Amino acid sequence: MVTSKAIGPVGRISERIGRYVNHDDVLVRFVSLWLVVASVFTAAWILSYYHLPQGLLRGGDPAATADYAGSVSREFLTLFGWNVAVSLIAVIANTFRSVNTPLGYVIQVVQAPRYGAIWGTGSLAIGTGDRIAPSLAVLIERSGPMEITAFVAIVVATRGVMLWHQESGPRWREEFERVRSPSDWALTRREWTLLVGGYLLLAVACYREAIAIAQIAG
Repeated sequence: MVTSKAIGPVGRISERIGRYVNHDDVLVRFVSLWLVVASVFTAAWILSYYHLPQGLLRGGDPAATADYAGSVSREFLTLFGWNVAVSLIAVIANTFRSVNTPLGYVIQVVQAPRYGAIWGTGSLAIGTGDRIAPSLAVLIERSGPMEITAFVAIVVATRGVMLWHQESGPRWREEFERVRSPSDWALTRREWTLLVGGYLLLAVACYREAIAIAQIAG
C-alpha cells in the first residue's frame, strides 16, 4: 500500500489537481482545468518575454501563416473552420483516457505554454513582430484567451467520450484497452450547455481576430 508520505508533496498536489479536473461536476472540471492551463500559459508568456529570443517561434503555425482571406467574413470562416478542426482533434483525443485523465486535457496543457511563448517572443504571424508584454490589459484586448477558454470548455464537456482506457501506470509502458463503444456516450444537459457555449465563444474569438487581422493586412 502506498501512503501519502511515500507519494510526497508533488504527488499529493498532482492527485488533488487530478480530482478537481476530473470532477463529476462539469463546472468544477472547467474552472480547475482552466486554472491549470492559464497558469502554464502565463508562466511561459513571462519566461519567454524575458529570456527567449524575439521571433523564435515565428512561422510555426501553418494556419497563422496563411495569407489574409480578403475580407472579415472570409477570414472569420477560415479561422473558425481551422479552430473547429483543432477542437475536434482534442475531442477525438478524449476517447483515450490514462487512469482518470483524458488525452484531450493533456493536449490543452501542452499547447498553452507554446502559445504563451509565441506571445512572449513576438512570434505572431500577423503584426509588428514585437513582444507582447505581460499585462492584464492585453488579456482583455486579444482574442487568444477567449480561444483558450473555449477549448477548455469543449474538452471538459466531452470528457465522457472515452473508448480506450489505460488502467494504471507507468503510462509509457501500459497499453490502452478498448472498454466502451460510441453507443455508450452520453452528455448531461450541463455538458451540452458548456459544449455549445464553448463553440459560441470560439466563434466570437475568431471574429475578433478576423477584424484585427483585417485592420492590419487590409
